[in-house]
Amino acid sequence: MSDALVWQVIRNNSAFIRTQRGIGKRFSTEKFNLKKVNSPKYSGLANKHAIDVSAAPKGVVVSTKNEKGRPAKAVSTATLSKTPVSSVRSLAKNTGFSKFQKLAQRRAAAYVRSQVKKTKVPKTDA
Repeated sequence: MSDALVWQVIRNNSAFIRTQRGIGKRFSTEKFNLKKVNSPKYSGLANKHAIDVSAAPKGVVVSTKNEKGRPAKAVSTATLSKTPVSSVRSLAKNTGFSKFQKLAQRRAAAYVRSQVKKTKVPKTDA
């Protein structure tokens, strides 16, 4: 099936669609949706080629979805622990997701920032 046809079927009827009071947008919690917005451009279900960035205990997990025969073989994952932000950018560029490389890099940077432990600075009385 084409991506456009799949989007026409799932755009209003999906278990992943979420709404919030006071906000006119509809959000999506599906995998491979980098912006988490219910739109055909970012939809992970409607697109045959997609990239996803998620958190790991240490580092970032990058999953890519390509058009292959079976769904189990279509997804490949890589865990990045050393310099994950630059690695995500190069991975997105090399696998053909150049239009989503900045978005994937921002999401990876947010996960890396959340994993950094903050040290407390003792207060001194002066």
